[in-house]
Amino acid sequence: MTLIALDDEPLALLVIEKFTQDIPAVHLLATFNDVAAAADFLKKNTVDLLLTDINMPDMSGLQFVRSLPDERPMVIFATAHKEHAYEGFDLDVVDYLVKPIAFERFKKSMQKAIDLLELRQKAENAVPILEPYFFVFSEYQQVKITIREILYIESMGDYVKIYLAGVERPVLTLERLKNLTFRLEKHGFRRIHRSYLINFEKLEARQKSQVRVAGVWLPLGDTYVASIEHLL
Repeated sequence: MTLIALDDEPLALLVIEKFTQDIPAVHLLATFNDVAAAADFLKKNTVDLLLTDINMPDMSGLQFVRSLPDERPMVIFATAHKEHAYEGFDLDVVDYLVKPIAFERFKKSMQKAIDLLELRQKAENAVPILEPYFFVFSEYQQVKITIREILYIESMGDYVKIYLAGVERPVLTLERLKNLTFRLEKHGFRRIHRSYLINFEKLEARQKSQVRVAGVWLPLGDTYVASIEHLL
């Protein structure tokens, strides 16, 4: 698993360098003490995991992660303030570490990311779905998803929300939207936005920059307009 670390404290980066040397499965590609350099590196390189401090002078780690595209690396936050760490969970991060970081806690966090990466890679290598249903793991159980009942799917980073007809709450599962797009295209699903995949049969209306599915208006991204227009 490849990793980059971002922290404005040089000592914190030295600790991470030392810790990763003792975990063979983790390859530290680079460390950064400013957000701009880290952002530039991510634009040019594929990275599995970003470990970033939350409290930094120019831009907080929270703001930085929110600025990244949906197809971003997995994220682990580090902070000296526990109360700030909880703010990161709405970003579906892998974990958070409270400074000073103990090696065993760091190692446990890395293993959690490694396990998540393996699950993601299995999903990316999965073949398209040919059956009229499939199963996902959600809330500690296998949940059957009937494809014709899917209204739309929303990306949440490393997770997705699957909205189903007649079901009040969406099904939250560990999956990437690009994987589901590949696997469901044969069933008439189309990407309309970097964060949304819709069952095209459920499309009710379209305006210039949005479409309506089951009474809900969803954003239509500029790069997806052409692929939608030829189907209308």
